[in-house]
Amino acid sequence: MRSTNRQKASIGFFFSFVFILLMLFNWCTPSIYRAFPNDYARTRLILNTLDNTSHVPEVVVFGNSRGMSGINGYQLEEKLEGNPVVYSFTSTGQTLSESILYYTSLPSSVKRVIQCVDIDRLADPINDMDLPNRVALHMYGYEMDEATRAFLPGLHERMDYPDACYNYEARNCLFMGLASWIRDLLDDDVVTGMLETELRYPNSSMSDRNETLYRHSVEEQNRTNRLDSFHIREEWVDLIMKAHALLKDKGIDYCLVVMPYNPDVTSMSNSDKKRALRLFKEKYYFVPVIDCMEQLDASDFYDAIHPNRKGAEKITNFILASIMESR
Repeated sequence: MRSTNRQKASIGFFFSFVFILLMLFNWCTPSIYRAFPNDYARTRLILNTLDNTSHVPEVVVFGNSRGMSGINGYQLEEKLEGNPVVYSFTSTGQTLSESILYYTSLPSSVKRVIQCVDIDRLADPINDMDLPNRVALHMYGYEMDEATRAFLPGLHERMDYPDACYNYEARNCLFMGLASWIRDLLDDDVVTGMLETELRYPNSSMSDRNETLYRHSVEEQNRTNRLDSFHIREEWVDLIMKAHALLKDKGIDYCLVVMPYNPDVTSMSNSDKKRALRLFKEKYYFVPVIDCMEQLDASDFYDAIHPNRKGAEKITNFILASIMESR
């Protein structure tokens, strides 16, 4: 049966309508992404703060959510000599390579960078940044400068996608934004808006532990030994060596903080952790290392991997003691 001209016109109209609708959604996605809350909104806070010349931090902390919950900038400000301004540029899922994306943009006021490190992530490829983090950087306007591109050419290629591709990857932003809003509304253990605004200690949990979440997350972590056959890729060593040289030229002190592991996560044995730490110190002999790997008890964790406020106090005090000792 042959299609009539009217049927052909209807089919053409339908596909045109779908195409226009997709183009409209694609065009609206960046605005929707920026308007609604999401777990990666701290990227915008970091970029806006770096662009704002009225901010003059002297000590800056980088790292992922373990650094967010584990290092208290207020405590550092209070106890460091001269009471320097301390900012936490930590964010959800921030890898070491993502942290380094910000180094060349640090203001001249910065005199010290504290870089949190999860040792087990150093076995991953240097360009292995999670897609949501790359989307957030793009949506909030990050542009890689020439100096950073020279450090991370592979990551530049991985991030250099057309706008339409990023908009497609962010297509669920409306749903995710509403889910984040409802989660914050229903969870009475969360300080709403903390992640989007707090520059010193972005720990949004009010209690020391959610027992149900704790048990579940420990079970999840115990399914895999992240330190089994552990090794450090040489590209990470080369990157940190370059980053250290860059900061040294700017007159910025640099240190790596090995974040603690929860004793209840038994998939990684003590011998695994000691071997990984020994290898880490051997590879990074040229930069000060603050070893917090075994500084916390199980009671110092909110869940399997994130320190609670009591744990943060211990970590921060240990960092303070290490800094003062090195003077």
